[in-house]
Amino acid sequence: MKAKQIHRMTAIILGLFIISHLIVHLFALGGISAHLKALGTVQWIYRNPVGESVLVLAIAAQLISGWKRLKAKKRSPNKWAKAQVYSGLYLMFFLIIHTGAAIATHTVFGLETDFYWAAGSMNISPIKFVFWPYYFLAITAVFVHFACALHFAWPGRFKAFRNIMPIIGALIALTIILTFTGLFYDVPITEDVLNYYRKNFGILGVE
Repeated sequence: MKAKQIHRMTAIILGLFIISHLIVHLFALGGISAHLKALGTVQWIYRNPVGESVLVLAIAAQLISGWKRLKAKKRSPNKWAKAQVYSGLYLMFFLIIHTGAAIATHTVFGLETDFYWAAGSMNISPIKFVFWPYYFLAITAVFVHFACALHFAWPGRFKAFRNIMPIIGALIALTIILTFTGLFYDVPITEDVLNYYRKNFGILGVE
């Protein structure tokens, strides 16, 4: 099977996970309890040995096949090809870091990767100044990459939609970050979460 076929097949699994993940985060607009309830409705799918293994394998296949695809497109002068390369590279970086951190957090440190875990990274100084752009670029890159996929899969179609997708992604990213940083309601940082970030980011000044 060619890298292109593998990339498209695993993109379906990963795409569904990402979309559900973003929807869950948007539920935080209704409050912490709304987010936790929404998370509980989808987390059972991948928070088990089988589901987690399938997701990790899909991510690994995306990374490997994506790297092969990017190498073939990196010299193209086409602006969509360049956007696909840059967004793809950032998503590779993010998936490796975020997936590893999430798995380690709940398996090694025994801490739930829920609202409080995500909110901690976006509220605790000084690491919040790194995590704001880290998450913003990741969400925006997802929509840029989807837009590029539309462009190459159906050239000449969905032009208006694919052009606006990066803007939609940036707005969703901004909404999620502002929600988790406490713009709409107070966001408490639990002692367990604070201790977790102290242990893992104390070298950066987390106290």
